[in-house]
Amino acid sequence: MPETGATVTVSAPEIPRSARPVTRSCVAIRAIGWLAGLPLLAGAWVAATAWTEPRLESALEAPAAAVAAGTGRDGAEPWLRVEARGRDLLASGEAPMPAARDEARAALAALPGHRRILDRLGLVAEVSPFTWAAIHRAPDRLDLIGHRPAEIGRTALDDALSAGLPAGLSLRDTARAARGAPENFSEAARFLLAQARHLKPGAIAAMSGRVLSVRGEAASVEAYAGLKADLAQPPAGFAIGEVAVEPALVSPFTWSASRGPDGLRLDGYTLSEADRAAILAAARLVADGAPVVDMMRTARGLSAGIDAKALVDRAFAALALVREGRVFLDGSALSIQGSAIDIQAVREAEALADHLPAGLSRGTVALTASPVSPYLVAVRRGSDAFTLTGHLPDAEARRVLHAALRPYLYGERIIDRTRLAEGAPPALLDGLTAGIGVLGQLAEGQVSVRDRSLRIAGEGLYPESTRRIAAEAARIAPPGWRIDVAVEARGAAPSRDPAACRETFAALATEPTLRFDPGSADLKPAFYPVLDGVADLARACPQARIEVAGHDDPPGTVVPSVPKEAPAPAKGKPAAKAGKPADKAGAKSAADKPAETAPMPDPGLPQRRAAAIVDYLLKAGIPSNRIAAAPAEAAADRRAVAFVLRS
Repeated sequence: MPETGATVTVSAPEIPRSARPVTRSCVAIRAIGWLAGLPLLAGAWVAATAWTEPRLESALEAPAAAVAAGTGRDGAEPWLRVEARGRDLLASGEAPMPAARDEARAALAALPGHRRILDRLGLVAEVSPFTWAAIHRAPDRLDLIGHRPAEIGRTALDDALSAGLPAGLSLRDTARAARGAPENFSEAARFLLAQARHLKPGAIAAMSGRVLSVRGEAASVEAYAGLKADLAQPPAGFAIGEVAVEPALVSPFTWSASRGPDGLRLDGYTLSEADRAAILAAARLVADGAPVVDMMRTARGLSAGIDAKALVDRAFAALALVREGRVFLDGSALSIQGSAIDIQAVREAEALADHLPAGLSRGTVALTASPVSPYLVAVRRGSDAFTLTGHLPDAEARRVLHAALRPYLYGERIIDRTRLAEGAPPALLDGLTAGIGVLGQLAEGQVSVRDRSLRIAGEGLYPESTRRIAAEAARIAPPGWRIDVAVEARGAAPSRDPAACRETFAALATEPTLRFDPGSADLKPAFYPVLDGVADLARACPQARIEVAGHDDPPGTVVPSVPKEAPAPAKGKPAAKAGKPADKAGAKSAADKPAETAPMPDPGLPQRRAAAIVDYLLKAGIPSNRIAAAPAEAAADRRAVAFVLRS
């Protein structure tokens, strides 16, 4: 036994040197065995993966594809793309709206068997303003550029837009999906495509927000007219912006203005809307109240050397010489054809055609003159001049009248507005010169001829001389003529014989200007000169009694509506307080009221109109016993106010 506290040393048995190599060989053998198994393990893993992964992917791809296909509802193309990578799903694409993106994410997350989702989803960009355009690239092709609504698939949109296109015209859509399209985008796009079809290749019809614009050249005159008509009615919610469309080019450029029994008619081409307005204004002046029918179309092609304004001025100066006929332009040649107002107009038309503005050439001048009927001439003496109007047979007759006036010129001048025309009655100069002899003794007055009727009217300075002049004038008419003398002393009430009253009144009885506005009994400013003439006639014809017949509106006339004011509350009754319901009689809303029907004809309207005229004439000085409204039956089927003279 060792002693307590002593150190004991134990030595391991020593391995013989010859045994050591054997132990190292065993360790090496074990390491080589492990390394040799790694390839086998890797091969097993690869084999398992190669066998298992395709089956996992195929199990996930089918439901994932169904989710992707579901994003193409309502005609839109599917925007979601899903790829299975083993048990992982790679989701990519741009959703048209945040809600659609969230819905797709939720649908993928609900699929069984996946490990994780690699989310690469985004949103289609929102643009403002939303722009889109159709370019007429070639005769058979329209290119679509800009942006298209993300919620509408390219194919669905192209199908909708192609529906109204003619065969042979195709669309090439390169527009990019975007959010922010205006409501009714498809309707506006179809509208713009229709306008692009009116234009030649190179034109563009564009949308920016809710503003539509068109630029290009019209394919034809008819296409330009169609485009202008379409642009007047854009789709609801949209406005028309820039319209820079050139009219079609025509050759030859033609234009005409015709005068007939029914008024004036304008045909051919005009350069622009501004030129159309200028032509219409000139036509209405020449028409002198007759209807003007505008059948002109807009086009280009007027020769560069022609000034449009000078052409219009000269053309209507020529038309003023035409009773029935036309003035027309063919290329650069201006022609005048038809029946002239008188023989003098034939010579004036010839002179006008010989002195045309620059760029215009003389065309055909073929005017004939017929005898004027009725033949009218008048000589009026005013405060400072003698004025001659109407027609005379030749220049010699004009010279004779000037010579007859010369002894009565005391500083007055002669204003001669007469024209030369055939058709003068026999002894015309005898009647006029005799009348001038009477006119020279009057302070003011007029001598007038209508075929074989001579009329002398005016004021003398003194009652005695006036009575003598009137007695002498009654005997100066040429044989076979009738005479009407209405000469009074200055300041005296004029008077006429019954026959002259009836003749003068006949012109007033059919005055066409006395037509009231639909549904109205208010006098118009155009009435006053006529009514003043009736009042003057009544004063000059004290034996006459005048009846006034009103008129009704033509069948189907639409009477302008007048907004009605809310009735005032009855006296002693307080107005309804705010916030409190009205009484039952007035509580119905507008929706509860029956639809308004077209107003029925007003049987009392003609009588009210006649009463309004009678009231005016009473205030003008006609005694109440000599003016009255005609019986109600006198207004039946009448379309203008009429006067009836009762002796």
